Amino acid sequence: MTLMNIQLRHVRSFIAVAQEKSFARAAQRLNVSQPALSQTIIQLEENTGFLLFERTTRAVSLTPSGEKLLARALSLARSMDSFQDEVRRLQLTLKSELRVGFMIGTAVEFIPAIVREFERVRPNAILHLKEYDFSDPSAGLIAGEVDCGIIRPPIGAEDIEIVEIAREKCVACLPVGHPLTEKASVRLDDILDEPIIGAPTPGVWRDYWLAAEYRDSSRPAKVVLEVATVESELQAVAMGRGISITADSTARYYGRPGVVFRDITDMRECVIGIGHRGEPTALIADFIAVVRRISVVQEMSVSPKSDVV
Repeated sequence: MTLMNIQLRHVRSFIAVAQEKSFARAAQRLNVSQPALSQTIIQLEENTGFLLFERTTRAVSLTPSGEKLLARALSLARSMDSFQDEVRRLQLTLKSELRVGFMIGTAVEFIPAIVREFERVRPNAILHLKEYDFSDPSAGLIAGEVDCGIIRPPIGAEDIEIVEIAREKCVACLPVGHPLTEKASVRLDDILDEPIIGAPTPGVWRDYWLAAEYRDSSRPAKVVLEVATVESELQAVAMGRGISITADSTARYYGRPGVVFRDITDMRECVIGIGHRGEPTALIADFIAVVRRISVVQEMSVSPKSDVV
């Protein structure tokens, strides 16, 4: 019997082509060249001794043998992902290093106190903080760049566990002189037809801040500009490009001349949470406990926001 030399890269390449039904799209997904991907699949077919795909100039489809192999390949990939997650957890435990991503504008009032308290609780641990803008609402979690992240769900990733830390009101950010600034608060019906500033990355997070769940086909979001940072968002509003929907803490900590904030009375509160994959390590669990303590203290001391015009 011929000795097979099937590697994980062969399996992942096979899954990508099977799911994408295209060598070009699979190569893009795997970030490899199409010729290199084709060669990998040829190697896998040579190792198995049978064809996995039917190839034509127009389509790529699995052979009956390929169909049978796909379920096992998916199971193997999931097992390998689980194994790699466990290795990462062990590495984290041994190194006592914690990589924490945080979404720009999220938990602004918490971060300094969180760092101080975590250093007190874990004096020998190393905390790495990295800020992410609106282009990655998962704050590095989906890409695996961090061990946990301070985020505002939803982020559209089912394999990420989210521990809720706090909730806050959603507010409309309006340019000075806008008719709605005459009101003490606004309703969604007041703002759904307004030109609006949106995040640059499509998905459930962007949709949340465009109030997509409250719209129907007659009132689609009129996105006039896409921005990746709070600063760019507020600057665009101040210039009169459109309005935006943001969190109450933005009003408290990012207010500047040219913008006015009004509570949206009928929009559900936004959530601040800590996201992580799988069972949290002791280090992540300690970090979550610290953030919970600090968030409670900070919420008790928050003062009402004021308009900045």
